[in-house]
Amino acid sequence: MFIKSLFLKFAAAIITLVMLIPAGSGKTAEYDVSEPGSCKLNFTVLSDSHIEGNNFARYQVFVRALQNVKKNKSGNDAIIFLGDNTMNGQTIENLLFHGAASMLLGGENILPALGNHDIGNGEGDYKTLQNRWYDYTAAFFGRQLERPYYYEVVDGCFFIVLGMEAQEVYEMYISDEQFAWLEGVLEKAAQSGKPAFIFSHYPANDVVDAKGEATSRLTDMLAQYNEEHDLVSFVGHTHMPLYLFWSFHDDDGYPEIYLPRLTELAGSGDNEIYKESGIGIEVEVYENEVYVRGRDFYNGEWRYDSADETMCEMTYNLKNPVR
Repeated sequence: MFIKSLFLKFAAAIITLVMLIPAGSGKTAEYDVSEPGSCKLNFTVLSDSHIEGNNFARYQVFVRALQNVKKNKSGNDAIIFLGDNTMNGQTIENLLFHGAASMLLGGENILPALGNHDIGNGEGDYKTLQNRWYDYTAAFFGRQLERPYYYEVVDGCFFIVLGMEAQEVYEMYISDEQFAWLEGVLEKAAQSGKPAFIFSHYPANDVVDAKGEATSRLTDMLAQYNEEHDLVSFVGHTHMPLYLFWSFHDDDGYPEIYLPRLTELAGSGDNEIYKESGIGIEVEVYENEVYVRGRDFYNGEWRYDSADETMCEMTYNLKNPVR
């Protein structure tokens, strides 16, 4: 495995360096958390990079976005990718995605989720593509995974990454084992007294159970947890514009924030960089609240609603103060 990791890193380094020369030039801008002196934790969330070997425009947006992510003066305690990191799970796509992320983000704490496109989007062998994802996650991000779901504690907060366990396109299959695992991790998170963050490629409404039937089990579990504790969920897959739909399930008992596709393109051949490209979010944790801001990482600007020019931002008051 060590030899394989070295080979992957060597191949990715060559390809990434060659590609970075034309892709890496452009506007970058420093930014910071809103209150540097009192921010307890901050992290970046990006989704649906859809890196593909024959589309330079997507790679260009991706590279520029990561360059701007690194311009945070307070640093990033974690950077999360919500799946569909590649278009088809191909070797060249994984080399481009993981190579650029590793090279540009350096030693940052990177947490990737598995999306339907990362395992072929309905085509190819699930196990083969899943194992490929494991290999690259281990080689470039230092994560030795044996299943597509995991968690990490970042500055005392639980970062929980859910994973799809079957070759699906429109739905996320979650096994009884993963539900039991999640319940156990949430119990640990509750004991910490700090907010928990859920990361998933699919919205909770798209989850199916072990029988392949639609289920509200995930929604119910997260809503019940959020009655006494603090939880925020982040999802991708839908490519929903950030200014159009920020959050669902608020009325059900917990916030589920939808992220757009990072590499939103235009033109007949999807080869023109669209004005909505490069959008992600910054999340800041303070003593009494979680503050979420949309950011245009391609242009290095905060994200504003195009309709009324208000900043795309949300504040969630915490039931349990972060000490």
